[in-house]
Amino acid sequence: MEASPELPSVLFGDEIRIKQVITNILTNAVKYTEEGSVTLRVSHEPKEDGSILLCVSVIDTGIGIKEEDMKKLFSAFERIEEKRNRAIEGTGLGMNITRQLLALMGTELQVESVYGEGSAFSFRIEQKVMNPAPLGDFREAYRKSLSQHKAYHEAFTAPEAHILVVDDTVMNLTVVKGLLKQTKIRIDTAESGVECLKLAEKNHYDVIFLDHRMPGMDGIETLQKLRQSADNQTVPVISLTANAISGAREEYLAAGFQDYLTKPIDSNRLEELLLRYLPKEKVVLSSGGNSEEPTEQPGQDSLPSWLRDARGLDIQAGVQHCGSEEAYVSALKVFAESILSGAAEIEGYYAQEDWQNYTTKVHALKSSSRIIGAQELSERARRLEDAGNAGYVDEIRECTGELLSLYRSYAEKLAPLLEKESDEGKPMIDADALSEAYGALREIAATFDYDSAMYVLESLEEYRIPEDEAERYEQIRQVASEPDWGKLRELLSASAS
Repeated sequence: MEASPELPSVLFGDEIRIKQVITNILTNAVKYTEEGSVTLRVSHEPKEDGSILLCVSVIDTGIGIKEEDMKKLFSAFERIEEKRNRAIEGTGLGMNITRQLLALMGTELQVESVYGEGSAFSFRIEQKVMNPAPLGDFREAYRKSLSQHKAYHEAFTAPEAHILVVDDTVMNLTVVKGLLKQTKIRIDTAESGVECLKLAEKNHYDVIFLDHRMPGMDGIETLQKLRQSADNQTVPVISLTANAISGAREEYLAAGFQDYLTKPIDSNRLEELLLRYLPKEKVVLSSGGNSEEPTEQPGQDSLPSWLRDARGLDIQAGVQHCGSEEAYVSALKVFAESILSGAAEIEGYYAQEDWQNYTTKVHALKSSSRIIGAQELSERARRLEDAGNAGYVDEIRECTGELLSLYRSYAEKLAPLLEKESDEGKPMIDADALSEAYGALREIAATFDYDSAMYVLESLEEYRIPEDEAERYEQIRQVASEPDWGKLRELLSASAS
């Protein structure tokens, strides 16, 4: 990485798209560079109006590109020099998307290449300058940024406030509850638009966080139906999205949302939105609030040693996303419990060629895997989401197998989280008590109350389950933890007969 020390320290632009473009170019460079180096260079050219042209280039010492192959570079499915590069993954989709993203930002990708020596990909894009102070040494500025990261400390409590969080990925719901645990806010959760509408009929919520992209009824359709109810015409509804880009707030406002929150969720941004939209009389500000003094990065001392050694997990990023080590382990457990069923869902939609729901599921995997720090898995899911959105079925067919293999590999990596304690020494539960617990779960399943279901199951963990009931109980525990409410009701109905 080479960054000019004269770069202005703060710019205003489309951060997410620029990151995606640079990531795609770097990925392509690494893919075709077996030995040597890949260098990212960033500089700028001042403009008369006070803005700058941000100049980005990626230079590699890879195989280079033949002149006759240049036209293939931005074709979605043509490989460059296919015989030589048969073992290389991908089909050029990333570069095709890169060109489209740059066009949306009013610029284009320049390519220079000498076959056998390497290539240089570059672009220039106009950016507003928010702070003209020179960046200085990039590495030192980056280290300083990390050291000044603010750990989340709740700036308020609101025990009288009642919010609803809607997301089709259970882990995202777990993270929100973990981040807000100390605020004492009453939090209901739902995993679909249908569940959201049912809960909103029965309860008054001060704020609703609503996932934008869900299978079946998406966030916008759910919002429209919410607004048809007189009781929910004024409740603030905030969109949850993993795909925020420049101008997103205006887009969500136009759709009827009050605001939006990106995933993985930033705890300070979550707090800021709640302070803005919760009724003021229900908020009790803390005396300290968010400390302005730098704090150390979240540590890993309380995490199990095997987890620190697990490959494919950026634990520091995961702890930051979840707010604490305890919340991170909880999120990992939820992720681990859903791996096999989640992979089966993606595989099922793939087999049915249901590309809309396939894309929705890999979109959710992109978000949840990024939250736990599974960066490679998140990036692979992102590429397949892009392929699904663009209708590139050949790319989906080529890369889905590798995605599912990597996804399922985390089941083994995280298996210790799901190991059950020995039942030795636990009392055997009697038939009446187990029947009563199943009855409670039936009522809970009818109201989609995930927290209450977990409470009942945690209570049952204190007992041994009779051998003739153990298999059914394990199925009930599994589908409740996902949760799959329809399957849960089916299993509980069978237990009652």
